[in-house]
Amino acid sequence: MQYFKIEKFYKGGGGTYFAKLRESKTLKKTCTNHQLEEWGERTDGGHNYGYRIYMKKISKLPKGAKISLQFNEDYLSKRIGNKNGRKKISNN
Repeated sequence: MQYFKIEKFYKGGGGTYFAKLRESKTLKKTCTNHQLEEWGERTDGGHNYGYRIYMKKISKLPKGAKISLQFNEDYLSKRIGNKNGRKKISNN
């Protein structure tokens, strides 16, 4: 399983979220911004004054952390080959 830490900053606050993704999937490079924008609009804060949102891949989920965001399947590709392989095929 792949784990991601998503941090959102906005005027007056911020939040930290976590997401997971199966090893057999990968986020399409062209869709990273779309995914972050979708998460930014669906989470609390920053809608009137704007926000910044960042995503970082982490090795494991921190103790006590809960998965609070889901990847949009439209933005994912299947990963084929070995665990370290970079060859990808599209879902489409």
